[in-house]
Amino acid sequence: MATIRKRNGRYQVQIRKDPYPLTTQTFARLADAKRWAISTEYELEHGLYEASPAPGFRTIGDLINYYLEITDHETINESDGYRLKTLLKGLGRIQIHQLKGSDLVRYRDLRLKVIKPATLVRELNVLRRVVRIAQSEWDVSIASEPFIRLRIPNQRSVRERRLQAGEYDDLMTACQKSRTPWLLPAIQLAIETAMRRGEILNARYAHLSDNLLLIPKTKTGMKRTIPLTPKAQAVIAALPRSICGRIIPITPNALRLAWDRNKKRAGIDDLHFHDLRHEAISRFFEMGLSIPEVALISGHKDTRMLMRYTHLRAEDLVRRLG
Repeated sequence: MATIRKRNGRYQVQIRKDPYPLTTQTFARLADAKRWAISTEYELEHGLYEASPAPGFRTIGDLINYYLEITDHETINESDGYRLKTLLKGLGRIQIHQLKGSDLVRYRDLRLKVIKPATLVRELNVLRRVVRIAQSEWDVSIASEPFIRLRIPNQRSVRERRLQAGEYDDLMTACQKSRTPWLLPAIQLAIETAMRRGEILNARYAHLSDNLLLIPKTKTGMKRTIPLTPKAQAVIAALPRSICGRIIPITPNALRLAWDRNKKRAGIDDLHFHDLRHEAISRFFEMGLSIPEVALISGHKDTRMLMRYTHLRAEDLVRRLG
């Protein structure tokens, strides 16, 4: 079946029909795109279609650029888009047939100076995806061995940072001096909902219903609906309603800068905004919620990953056991 999308002022047609590979073409006019789609579908249906030669792929950059061209923008999330651009800068000039393990090793070593091993793994997984599609759908011959042999150092350390005694109050007090009025409710919602920073900034009033908040776009790609605590409901109700429809209408960079300044005012070191999600999940467990209940709120699909965020305070458990 053919789909037509308008991208960058042009009309891109994509036709998927077994056993043929993905067939695409781009046109300046919608009428031309529709005519081509109809005729090509007919030819595919009756075995008359002769595919045009595959694009002249020479470099890794050619593969990445073509992947970006034919892939629906809604399919590529913001993080993967950033990773593809980074890969383009680091590996884009390498000839496809000359890609060696040493090229990936050099890229790995350079990236590990600025990012963590887990982040590098996600980055290279995106490249593996492009290569796999190039091999299976674009008839590109490219060796997979360099990826198979590449090793990423195991430097993963589990972060266990939670708010210490008095730190929440210090953050709240410091927020009173912030030039960003949205910082305080962002912090409160992070602790009350366990939402990630991006989820908080993308949350909209239109997604609210009966004290539930729909999060249509998440890190895992799976939408979820979370129940709002009474405190979260009160925080949202007290906010001035923005014309853009977002609950916290500021940019990620503005929130990051405001957060860093606020930590400095509060005299708190080594506290990431993401640690507030860690804090929230731990608090939910301390309230007595079960693993499935917490997973419903946090969106974790893997129990092992969820338990990494869970660090109960022994003194609180002593009181409950007594």
